[in-house]
Amino acid sequence: MYPSLPSWTWSGQEGKALTVEVYSGAERVQLYLNDKLIGDKPTGLAQEFKALFDVPYEPGTLRAIGLRNGHKIAESVLATTGEAARLRIVADRTVLQADGQDLSFVAVEAVDANGRPDLRADQEVQGEIAAVGNGDGHDADSYHSDRRKLFEGCVLVVIRSSRATGRIELRARASGLNSDLATIDSKAPQSSTQLH
Repeated sequence: MYPSLPSWTWSGQEGKALTVEVYSGAERVQLYLNDKLIGDKPTGLAQEFKALFDVPYEPGTLRAIGLRNGHKIAESVLATTGEAARLRIVADRTVLQADGQDLSFVAVEAVDANGRPDLRADQEVQGEIAAVGNGDGHDADSYHSDRRKLFEGCVLVVIRSSRATGRIELRARASGLNSDLATIDSKAPQSSTQLH
């Protein structure tokens, strides 16, 4: 079984039929390429909630619409992305307790000029960080490093607070891409009261 990628960016595949998998809890799905209907298929229990479409690749927008009783209940859109232009940094938390143990998980992803993720990007990202990972099961590099290669356009950075309060700045750098800056505030730990 090959992994499915949420992408409609396949340079060099123009005109070739690609298999598009649509997973849905709806009764049916309709698939559109650049606003042209490609097909309409059931996606119920008998189909294991999946529909397969053979689509001749052309850049643009691929849109799946989930239908129940003939009414639209869901929509998912994939658009062809341009080449990666910058790194986007998104922290799951922007405030940490300055207790030396609090963590923030920060996604660093390569995006095109329109802010769409470029899953093809594989540059090495650098920064001053506590731990890194990219989800690539074949990458044997240490998690304790100041650099990691992007995998499908992403890398995860783990920030651990120290006991100092103040502003933590995270800047990521990669060859050929503009960097981004994220800030996290490290605040004095909140005291807790215990009842005995």
